[in-house]
Amino acid sequence: MLQILTCKSVSKTYPNGLEALKEVSFDVRRGEIHAIVGENGAGKSTLMNILFGMIKPSSGEITFKDKPFSPKHPSEAIDLGMGMVHQHFKLVQSITVAENVVLGMENRFQNKLRKIDMAEVNRSVASLIEKLKMSISPEDRIEGLPISKRQQVEILKVLYRDTDFVILDEPTAVLAPNEVDDFLEFVMGIREMGKTVVFISHRLGEVFAIADRITILRRGRVAGTFEKKEVDRESVANMMIGSAIDLSEHPEDSLKSDVVLSVEEICDVSGTLKDLSFELHEGEILGFAGVGGNGQEELFEALAGNLKLSSGDIKLRGSSLKDHDTFGRRMAGLAYITDDRMKKGLAPDRSIIDNSIAGHHKFGKFGKVAINNSKARAFAESIIADYDVRTSKNGKTTVSALSGGNMQKLLVGREIAFEPKVLLAAQPTTGVDVAARKLIHDSFRKLSKAGSGIVLISGDLEEIMDLANRIIVLYRGRAVAELSYPHYDSTEISYYMTGIRGSQDVHCSNAQP
Repeated sequence: MLQILTCKSVSKTYPNGLEALKEVSFDVRRGEIHAIVGENGAGKSTLMNILFGMIKPSSGEITFKDKPFSPKHPSEAIDLGMGMVHQHFKLVQSITVAENVVLGMENRFQNKLRKIDMAEVNRSVASLIEKLKMSISPEDRIEGLPISKRQQVEILKVLYRDTDFVILDEPTAVLAPNEVDDFLEFVMGIREMGKTVVFISHRLGEVFAIADRITILRRGRVAGTFEKKEVDRESVANMMIGSAIDLSEHPEDSLKSDVVLSVEEICDVSGTLKDLSFELHEGEILGFAGVGGNGQEELFEALAGNLKLSSGDIKLRGSSLKDHDTFGRRMAGLAYITDDRMKKGLAPDRSIIDNSIAGHHKFGKFGKVAINNSKARAFAESIIADYDVRTSKNGKTTVSALSGGNMQKLLVGREIAFEPKVLLAAQPTTGVDVAARKLIHDSFRKLSKAGSGIVLISGDLEEIMDLANRIIVLYRGRAVAELSYPHYDSTEISYYMTGIRGSQDVHCSNAQP
């Protein structure tokens, strides 16, 4: 099979001295699904950004379609038939599928009066939709589509531009478990059309479901490229990390009966949460599953004090938190891992030290008047060491210089360091590799064994089933199912998540471990 892309000794060193890529060599064959896997900070994003013309390599050669390839801008890569679907959607919500697809190319459909012929736009987009066997209409508005269909629109935008080389960056991160299989089948359909797909994912189960070959990056170098049949999940994980790792996980069996947090028939002012009740026990990890937009975000914000309640109450060890703001709740014993580390969890332009002590400094841990710099530095260094936060310099490095996974580890380490009575964790392992995921999971288990309760909100059902002692399913702001370990069934949970099963509220406030 002929190669469509070849990289030879590609390296990238940033001005701050960070070597993101070191002599990377690999090839991608025409018409294959080629997975790129690696730890956070292994160089995957840097490599993809080089291929798509967003970053210039320091050295090395790239050949694309048998010609030297060094795009200075993504538009050059697009003109040559390369497309990239980013993890975060770039769709205009208020317009239609067809309008999003042709955005920037509207002049192709102008009539003699220089008015856009929308009927022709819709016909043109409908032709490709039919070819791809998508169950969407050109006239659907983006704001009315579920996440899985929006993901397809992003790919439709890429393929509409005569793309035959598609880069998919963590494409399933936003999908519900029951939507993932359909999406993977869709990706294999793209391959059947003769397209080439580069598939980036931290979920090795997905990689092994669809990839033809797998390239493993470790610390900026290629650890190997393999036919799928030559390796298994464990061996790939071990090569990513450079040491053996046990991927097996299951919730702890022993729980305490004392209630640490009680939520009593809460409704929020946005109208999303509807009479939600549950209890969290000491040492328990309570997971909340649901398709995005069904109340998980509102639950986190209500518990954290950022979203007001219209009725109901939240109590920590019997004391109401309703009148406490976010900091007041932190003082009472709550800690927060937010779902958006860049906007709500960290200050990207401040140093690692500043971000590590944020919140802690108000407890007088580093001095009652002025910050004791040596104590602050030592505290930050302990988080860096305990959570394997990889930084090119020291604690004075700005957080924006870290990879996404290392930012997440820093955030998790800081919040657990509060030794909270209750940890609120929303999407705690988004965008992290298998080693970081296990490290974060182990830190949650250690915290729960010390007696803390954990509210786990995640779009990754496998993560919830690995960690949670109980699972509550949210659908349209209501609790529609409750399951206890070991009585978990992913198919059943998916049915509740999508409303196929369960229309009545489930009252969870008296559940016992």
